[in-house]
Amino acid sequence: MIQIKAKSIKEKPLPLVSQEVVEQTTGLNREVLRKWELRYHFPVPTRGARGQRLYSQDDVFRLQLIKQLMNRDMRPGKVVPLPLADLQALLADARAVVSRDTGESVDLILRCLTPGAPVHAVRTYLERLIKVEGLAHFVEQYLPMFNLAVGNAWEAGKLGVHAEHHYTATVFHVVGRAMPIVAPLNDLPRVLVTTPPGEIHGLGVLALQAELTLQGAYCVSLGTQTPPQDVVSAVDDLGIAVVAISASECLPPDLMRSYMVTLRKTLPESCRLWAGGKGCEPLALQLPAGIELFQTVAQAALALRTSAAPHINNRH
Repeated sequence: MIQIKAKSIKEKPLPLVSQEVVEQTTGLNREVLRKWELRYHFPVPTRGARGQRLYSQDDVFRLQLIKQLMNRDMRPGKVVPLPLADLQALLADARAVVSRDTGESVDLILRCLTPGAPVHAVRTYLERLIKVEGLAHFVEQYLPMFNLAVGNAWEAGKLGVHAEHHYTATVFHVVGRAMPIVAPLNDLPRVLVTTPPGEIHGLGVLALQAELTLQGAYCVSLGTQTPPQDVVSAVDDLGIAVVAISASECLPPDLMRSYMVTLRKTLPESCRLWAGGKGCEPLALQLPAGIELFQTVAQAALALRTSAAPHINNRH
């Protein structure tokens, strides 16, 4: 496992967001928000220069938790007035009940892929899971678990290659539809995500794109297998501040290392370079300074929102 040396991290003040962003990221319409404001005194927006309603990102996070609890059949009157800590505790308890046996979710996704299962079984299950758990929790917790299980089942001959491809295509479809279409926050860096040549697996890139988009980042995906020169061109053309590279354990470590070293030499010094995925774990002590390694998409999201990022290559 990669050992992360974390520097002290100070949160930047995050900008206020519009009512439209709140609606799209939480699934709560403006009529509901105003009703709660009157009835429960939350959320209480501030007003912009033109009188528009603006909400803090802490309020948005709290509203996302409330929506997830409501998806679990909890009534608004019981959860909307609760402080953040109580909401987090309630959701943690609810998730603990669901994930007490994590094998149950894995078994279910594998059953959806076995011969004879309804053709839309995978899509139906994933859509319901994202609705109940939220997209961020899905890509942080469930997706890595499912990817590993499906890959192992294919290697063991329990699933055909067509089933693995069906799973991958369905995840791309479902997660793509679940990603909010909102204006990015101007003070967050623009991020480019892709994989090296030879790395055909794109679910890690998809998970990172979803996570960072939920954070309000302008996130550009180049798909998979992007040559270094194309990455550099995109950085110049699009004003990219962070390049994030994903690699699975199927990619030979030497190829990943060579790719990352080339990128670090050719990208502008001001452009941050991130790497993540199972394929990066053998590289923890073999990369030059200026490359940040992350074990999870949640760590990358934290780095995006903070002035200093946790990383392992701090040799200067």
